[in-house]
Order: sequence, then structure tokens, then C-alpha cells
Amino acid sequence: MIITDTSVDVEGVKKIPLYVEWRGKKVEISKLKRNSYFLSVKNVIVDPPSFKEVKEMLFQAINEDGRVDVILPSWPVNFVERSVSLVAAMENKIHVEKVLTDNVTLSHLLKGEKDIKGLKNFSSKSRTYILFSDVSFLKKNGIISSKSSRMILTRSFNLVKHIGGRTFLKQTWSANGAITSMMRDINEKHFTVDIRHSGKSRMANAIASSFLSKFKCKVAMGWMNPVAASLYGLGTVSVTVIPEV
Repeated sequence: MIITDTSVDVEGVKKIPLYVEWRGKKVEISKLKRNSYFLSVKNVIVDPPSFKEVKEMLFQAINEDGRVDVILPSWPVNFVERSVSLVAAMENKIHVEKVLTDNVTLSHLLKGEKDIKGLKNFSSKSRTYILFSDVSFLKKNGIISSKSSRMILTRSFNLVKHIGGRTFLKQTWSANGAITSMMRDINEKHFTVDIRHSGKSRMANAIASSFLSKFKCKVAMGWMNPVAASLYGLGTVSVTVIPEV
């Protein structure tokens, strides 16, 4: 049995719940309607489950299936790593896979039913770009380093790229410059693009149109998972490029 967490948008896989505060209540992320949520919330703070909740879920999965593979997105943050690792230390039927990939890439891996053994190779070929996010917010959340952020104080738009466990920051003068720089970086012939946004639907549509006009690729688009929005910031667009492997 494969288990991930609710930052990964994939059906048919058991998930460890992650929560957010909304209207004074603790709400499970999977139960949120994202359009109404992002339009009413300014700050997104993720609340992980308790150790007891994680333990009960994993042991129940063992009783059902005998063996559990826990595969979690580890970039930029793994919210349940400590709890899962502690439970795995208690039971040798729990296998934890640690790969430097984001939630969108992992969702595509699980949707495609690819061989889990090839996860590292698959994730090393995909990359995620973050556009229009507040650099100070990314710095605060550890997505970019303090050294990198000092280089772009006078610039209007910034492009963040994550690939193979490394993060790069490029400065541009305009939104079009950021989009053009991102598209110049792509040299694959066959790939899928997954565009997510947390309040910039028009910009996400414009980026999707640019990809469709320049590349013969598959394009998916939708609201960003609240977990990603908590790390990238509201009003942000992420573009994940997933080459066919």
C-alpha cells in the first residue's frame, strides 16, 4: 500500500491529513473548496496531524495490506517527516521513501502508476518554477537563501527554479521577462506542464496559452494546493515541467 499526504493531489491513494485554520476552525485540506478558500484567506498556515493520528493510520494500513510505502514530497518542506520516521522505527513493515521532489511532481508519478523504484530518476528530470512570489516570503520559508535574496532587491519580477534538490533564483524586469526566461530554459520535446495558482487565474491562463502556442505539450491547470500556497505565498503561480521518461 502506498501512502502520501494531502499536499499531493491524486485520487485512490491513502493520505496522511494536513490541516489549516479557516474561520476559527481546524479544517482538513482535502475538504476545502480552494477558490473560496484562497479568496478569503490572506495567510495560509499548515497544521500537521498529531503523532497519535499518524501512528494509528500507518498501523491500520499494515493490518490491511501487510506492508506500507510512505512516499512524501520533501521539497521544500516535509510536514510529517518526524512523525512518520518515528512510527517507521517501531515497525519494519513501513518503508519511507525520501526524494527531493515537490507535491505536483509526486502527484504525476502516482497518477501515472510509474514504478516507485524509478521515483528518483523521474523526479530528477522534472522541475518546478515559481513566479510572482514575494521574495522575502520565500526567504522566510527557507525556499531561497539569504545570499540569493540580496541580489534582487531592485528587480520587479523574480523566477525561482527547483530541480534535483537545488534551487536557483533569476532576476527579471517584467512578468513577460520571467515567462520568457522560463520557456527558454525548456529544451525537451515531449513533456507535460502543470500550472497551479493561488489567486492569479488570469496570469495562469496566459502562461498556459504561451506554452500551447510555442510547444506541442500537454498542459494541466488548476488551483494550488494550500500546502504549496503556505510556502510560496498567495497570488503566486507555479509551473511544473515533467518530461516523459
